[in-house]
Amino acid sequence: MAQFHIRSGFRVLQRIAGVDRRSLETSELAYPHRQMFFGIVMGLLASASWAAANVFVQKSGQQAGAFRALVWAQVVGIVALAPIAWILDVPTGSWTRHTVLWAVLAAVAAVVAYACLFFSMERGRLSVVVPVMSSWSLVAAGVSIFVLGERLRLAHGLGAGLVVLGVLIVSRFSQVEASPDSAVAKGPVPDNDHGVPADRQHRIAMIASVGAALGFGVLIPAIDQLAPVTGRLGTIPLVYLMDLVLGIPLVLMARIDIRFPPRASWVAIIAAGVFETIGFVWIALGVARAPVAIVSPLAGLASAFTVLFAWVVLRERPRPAVLLGAAMACTGVVTLAI
Repeated sequence: MAQFHIRSGFRVLQRIAGVDRRSLETSELAYPHRQMFFGIVMGLLASASWAAANVFVQKSGQQAGAFRALVWAQVVGIVALAPIAWILDVPTGSWTRHTVLWAVLAAVAAVVAYACLFFSMERGRLSVVVPVMSSWSLVAAGVSIFVLGERLRLAHGLGAGLVVLGVLIVSRFSQVEASPDSAVAKGPVPDNDHGVPADRQHRIAMIASVGAALGFGVLIPAIDQLAPVTGRLGTIPLVYLMDLVLGIPLVLMARIDIRFPPRASWVAIIAAGVFETIGFVWIALGVARAPVAIVSPLAGLASAFTVLFAWVVLRERPRPAVLLGAAMACTGVVTLAI
């Protein structure tokens, strides 16, 4: 009986999402090998772009403030991509009640995802918060499987379990690492200019990274659903614009400074906006050829690239248990793509 209710619930979600059960042919078998290969390559390119974006997101947030950097990075993305999308995109669908619902969901998810992304990057270590955020691919796979009807293989379930376990390990042991009394903490900890104790700052960054994972996990499938009415490229500046329309009033109510950033921070802000937008372009093109449940985990490999960069270049030295958790999360992401 419980199983019947669960299945009925998923059918209701699919009807709300505008998915026809008879047309759910989104498993790997429904995609030619060339299309699957193209989707995989796009996912990998997205992961590389977002790994670069993560570095500049952290730097821009520390130089200009998280929310001010976010606002102006998205303005950069809109200015850069909107003209190209206007010229190249050819929408094939029309607005319906379902697409409007997906647009609203995308706007809310974008506000949560990007606010949490920039905030956690400003306050936390890349090698700690990024593996937690990488679990967005698990959320996206869940939405695409249970709401949009994509099929789940055993390997996907195994990969999902590794991601969850790895995130739990990172969350548990990185809290110990962030404590100023920890004798095993190594590497530079981001300067705390906010008057917040280091351990509390770290917990806030971890909570924000979970929020970013949930936000992006919903946003990516929503972008795929909006593509027919906005175009594959046009969806991205539209989401940025909706994010600003919803987010700026909240930021102003909180009396957060989002004025024109200082000149010294513009290189990082432009780089963050450009790399973040390019990553979305790759993934938008990828999910047009392959299932979201395949492309999203590959794009989640940005966590592996970012942790490696933070370890080698930024000289961050997390505890071995944190590295183990990060490795398990990254392994889970790879397993999801097998």
